[in-house]
Amino acid sequence: MIRGFESLISNLRLFFPPDYSSAYLKFLIKPVLETLEIAAAATFLAVIFGLLISLYIGARLPGSRLLYAGLASVRAIPDLTLAIFCVILLGLGKSAGTLALTIFYTAAMGKIFADLFVSADRAPVEALQSTGATRIMVALFGLLPLRLKDLLSYGAYEFESVIRSATIVGAVAAGGLGTELLGSLSMYDYPRAATVIIVLVAVVALVDQIAFYVRRHPRLLIGFAVCGAVSLWINLPDSVYLSHALATYHRLLRPEWPSNLSRLPGLVLETLEIAFGGTLLAMVCALPLSMMAARNLLPEFISFPVRRILELMRAVPELAWGMILIGMAGLGPKIGILALGLHSIGSLGKLYLESLENVPTEPVMALASTGASRMAVTAFGHLPLAVGPMTVHTLFRLEWNMRAATVIGVISAGGVGQALYDAQQMFFYGQMAFYLLVTWGLIMITDGINIMVRRHWGIAEVQSL
Repeated sequence: MIRGFESLISNLRLFFPPDYSSAYLKFLIKPVLETLEIAAAATFLAVIFGLLISLYIGARLPGSRLLYAGLASVRAIPDLTLAIFCVILLGLGKSAGTLALTIFYTAAMGKIFADLFVSADRAPVEALQSTGATRIMVALFGLLPLRLKDLLSYGAYEFESVIRSATIVGAVAAGGLGTELLGSLSMYDYPRAATVIIVLVAVVALVDQIAFYVRRHPRLLIGFAVCGAVSLWINLPDSVYLSHALATYHRLLRPEWPSNLSRLPGLVLETLEIAFGGTLLAMVCALPLSMMAARNLLPEFISFPVRRILELMRAVPELAWGMILIGMAGLGPKIGILALGLHSIGSLGKLYLESLENVPTEPVMALASTGASRMAVTAFGHLPLAVGPMTVHTLFRLEWNMRAATVIGVISAGGVGQALYDAQQMFFYGQMAFYLLVTWGLIMITDGINIMVRRHWGIAEVQSL
């Protein structure tokens, strides 16, 4: 352990000092703008489609269960793999990255928005229903206002997530910061990689600050919508390679059993170890950090630096964390657990603190008026009121990490992800399709576990509609 810690310190020293030369900073302007364009366009479309789909599900209209299952199925496909599919269709360029992230985050936002709508307080909804309002009216004037703060918080978080995903798919499809970061790490140019990471942290911090004001002034969303629409127009595809794409997709529709099928159980166990281990590590660390970062729980001089720490941890994509930590943990599942855990601490910490800040003020003030201490108000006021959204976010993160465990296979972290990546690199499309089906099955099983957990804890889920 001591030797691993010494290796970590030695590796981190290679990143300092970062490359702050004016020439390199000017060079990064274009990749930053490309990444923001992709993220803005994809988020714009994903929010529109995801919100419409989730409202349809929340209104309990016909086919809601099937639609919800479809969202879960699409989310089971890693965003990196979707980017490759989109490159086959649209060619290299920002449009491929935009399409891949739009598909993925429409499913992601639609699913989590639907979960938030279904887990909303039923009393106001039932009161509105008693007036004779239709299901659509109930969704628009009941569910939407009840969950508006959580929707804004999660939407802002997902914009950060799209920025991070754009850095990953950019290495495959669209350039931007992704190409520069992964290229710098691959070439062992650590000072430049450190500069890119710092830029990512700065962008995430800026988005977090803007989101803070947007939650209090929702009219500012108009500006986001305009930027997203403009970015979408700029990133429209120049051409579509339909015949080539159909031929390639046809090969993917014929999965082939790998010759070394006996390795599959071990690969699945490694993937589960990475996903569950990373999520558990994140839960244990994110809860206390989120309480320290919540502005309504602790003073600014404490919450401000903790929020910056969370931003740093989630600004670095899982894949980049893995490449940074290879010297400490080596190859295999350990590095996957650490990479997913470190990134998920920042992500869950952000969502947890937003849930704590979004709790209704009346019950908390009533408890504080009894003379209860700040700790008692937090333990018996804020936490119980925030446990619903926090549970939804945690279960969603487990699903996310199950999928991310396949992406982290790119750096030889083991599991199904490494087998999928190896097949992808060798153009063994049949085996690639087989491992994609295995990944899809793991995500579906995880989603089923989430349903059982929600039922056990009394948290509503879409499947019970």
